[in-house]
Amino acid sequence: MKHSRSITETPNLLTGDIDLASPLGIVRLLRQTDAQIFAGYGTYPGLYDSDTLERMAELTDWCANILSQGDGLVVLSGAGTSGRLAMFIAREFNHLPGWPSPSPFRFLLAGGPPALIQAQEGAEDDPYQAQRDLEAIAQNSQHVFYVGITCGFSAPYIAGQLEYALQQPNWKAVLLGFNPLELARTTPVEGWPWPFKATAEKVAAASNGALLNPVIGPEPITGSTRMKSGTATKILLEVLFAAVRLQLLGKLPKESVQQFVRDAFERYERAYRCTYHGISEISQLVELGGATLRTKGHIYYLGGAGRSAKSSRPEPDAGILGLIDASECPPTFGAAFEDVRGFVEGGWRTLYPDGSVDLSGRAPHYRVSIEDFRNDKLPQLSENDLCVILGNVPSAVSLVPEIHKRGVKCAAVGWGEHPTPGNVLVVNVCMGEDDVFGVATTELSFKLVLNALTTGAHILAGKVYGNRMVDLRISNNKLFHRTLGIIMDLIGVDMDTALEALLRAIFETDELTASQRNATISECIEVSQKVEKVVPKALLIATGLFNYRQACEVLARNPIVRMAISEHVSAERAAK
Repeated sequence: MKHSRSITETPNLLTGDIDLASPLGIVRLLRQTDAQIFAGYGTYPGLYDSDTLERMAELTDWCANILSQGDGLVVLSGAGTSGRLAMFIAREFNHLPGWPSPSPFRFLLAGGPPALIQAQEGAEDDPYQAQRDLEAIAQNSQHVFYVGITCGFSAPYIAGQLEYALQQPNWKAVLLGFNPLELARTTPVEGWPWPFKATAEKVAAASNGALLNPVIGPEPITGSTRMKSGTATKILLEVLFAAVRLQLLGKLPKESVQQFVRDAFERYERAYRCTYHGISEISQLVELGGATLRTKGHIYYLGGAGRSAKSSRPEPDAGILGLIDASECPPTFGAAFEDVRGFVEGGWRTLYPDGSVDLSGRAPHYRVSIEDFRNDKLPQLSENDLCVILGNVPSAVSLVPEIHKRGVKCAAVGWGEHPTPGNVLVVNVCMGEDDVFGVATTELSFKLVLNALTTGAHILAGKVYGNRMVDLRISNNKLFHRTLGIIMDLIGVDMDTALEALLRAIFETDELTASQRNATISECIEVSQKVEKVVPKALLIATGLFNYRQACEVLARNPIVRMAISEHVSAERAAK
């Protein structure tokens, strides 16, 4: 199977008509595409293949050797979902005892702490800032195990850090993603001497570098790497660092690492299968979410962070997963920031246990504790809203009577034998606690359910055409190129026509000036942030049937993007 386009940016053949499916049909399709995480894709090596198992064993040895040094650190880094998961994993493993030095895990997220909550324009496109961030967080350590996460092998933020890490004699540099090397991005990086592929090739060839890139197939919504790629990122890093910890504790001989990794993947695969045993309840949750967004309501996640609890048996960090899921909706679907919000017990103190960061005073967007929800959102709830309680969190559960009193829809995602609030839709994830991975496999189930809810809800609200995001916000280089691919594929035009239509939509004109035609991608991104519905307008313009003003009028008459696009794209295809 030959591909000319990044696999993470390729439409998944299973979900071509997901926008026409019922809520139950949507979840069934997500179940099928999630299966590819474990089954593999085409002729490429997947999770269970020897390429991956051998590489995981090699990385286990590298990391254990580095952490056994007095100043050894692990630095996980990414942009968007990848960076948020870096935070999640670093926090998870710092919580565990048994490391040679306390809390050896660090994380970096392009755009810094604000990007945990809200995407920061262009943050992943600055490799020089990335290098400064990495140098600062390494704190002069001579021994660092660095993992740069970029699912499509494309983020300049990661390219810059990989170049820096490879130059450090006692560091190890790992590039984690889900594309084959030959499909890494080759387009120039603005202000940087090399395309991403050149850096990836350096990593693959270096004695202190390695690629970890099993191929898990295209995303159910094209390019939405928060879904399968995010899930696989969580699995790979948790299995890797569990193996490292056991090896450091003398409980896992080197010759047994590959078998441990294989067995661990099977545990996560069981969690995936167990999650979809609740497909009926998950589809009901998706239906509630779709109705909420169609009526201009809001979805609110209310959850806890078990690893903050002073308990010998921590519960899942479900509230943080809700926060992550909510933060992904605006860039993915062009959703308003308030459409999906996450609130977690403890707020910023939960995200940064050392108290080093608290942005709650910066703007209302950054008020993310359950107490903030009680004060800011509870008085404003309407019958169009949906509140989703994540787990057994007393501070959230205690709000259910007040939520019901206001006529608001309520659901709960729970696990084990924990009590759930009455008179709500309940989705149970049944994995419980694992003797090796604790609650990590249960957290996998939570992630799958939450991704299904917000993806399905936005599909039902008309934010997806076929399996393409047609109302995404262009906030970085990757999304600019993704948008061009969407226009080319849906309208059937060449690159030049797609670029012309996109520029007209961004600059709100039919007569582009020379400076507008020659604008850099970063300049286009900056302008696009002030323009509504850039991608839908560009799609309509690319049909050749509309000028800029007419495209605006079509979308004003029919703001449900999927319906507006469908009507006119279908007519254009019929004419051809």
